[in-house]
Amino acid sequence: MCVATGSLRRHFELKTQNHGNIFSLMHHVVMGDDPELKKGKPSPDIFLIAAKRFEGSPLDPSKVLVFEDAPAGVAAAKNAEMNVVMVPDPRLDIELHKGADQVLSTLMDFQPSHWGLPPF
Repeated sequence: MCVATGSLRRHFELKTQNHGNIFSLMHHVVMGDDPELKKGKPSPDIFLIAAKRFEGSPLDPSKVLVFEDAPAGVAAAKNAEMNVVMVPDPRLDIELHKGADQVLSTLMDFQPSHWGLPPF
């Protein structure tokens, strides 16, 4: 698992400072100010960079599952030819859910088996 966020490093660190135990499980993090990143979402760049940083890459993009909360992120994942589960803000217009392979109201509803993944 990894994180690919458009947030700048200083903002990411601020947002995640109380969740170090979760983020320590990530293989790597790609942030919006990564020197390799040239274009932000909805460009696929951030997800392609994240995928190539895994050991044994290149990964088949169709085997990557992205979790997103924003329409631009969904578009970026689809532009990278990846599968995407959207967990949007409930106030987001339902028309903006288009493009996601699956839409959940909460991560608690995620069923790994639906994606051929092992259970929690």
